[in-house]
Order: sequence, then C-alpha cells, then structure tokens
Amino acid sequence: MSHIVQADSVLARTAAELLARHTPPTHGGGVCPACETPAPCSTARHADLVLAAAPGRSAPAPDLATGWVPTPLAA
Repeated sequence: MSHIVQADSVLARTAAELLARHTPPTHGGGVCPACETPAPCSTARHADLVLAAAPGRSAPAPDLATGWVPTPLAA
C-alpha cells in the first residue's frame, strides 16, 4: 500500500504539531486549548485526516465525546 503523505514530510510534521497543539489534555473538559472551541476543533480534525494518510496510521481517530466520526479513506 502506498501512502499519500510521506511520514517525514513537512505536511505530516506540521499536521502532528497542529494536532498536539489543538488536542485538549485528558482533564481539559473537552475544549481546544489553542482556539477555545469545543474539541475536537476543525483544525484537530483536519490534522488527524492528514496524519491518517501517512504511514503508521490506519485511519483518523473518532471522537467519542462529540460523536464525530471521520469519513473513511478510499482504498
């Protein structure tokens, strides 16, 4: 299987940084620490989708708190 995004690319590294910055701590109460909107914010969701296209990740992570489920990636 080939990956759309290379794991060591600037895109993947930037997405990982954004996801880390926009993911609340486990005790954070479900609010994004960067943009102060309900988690997962759109930035975190989009970064997660980018990382799902990189090696080492099979699919974006669903958010159990809000019910957000990512659109499955085409095979």
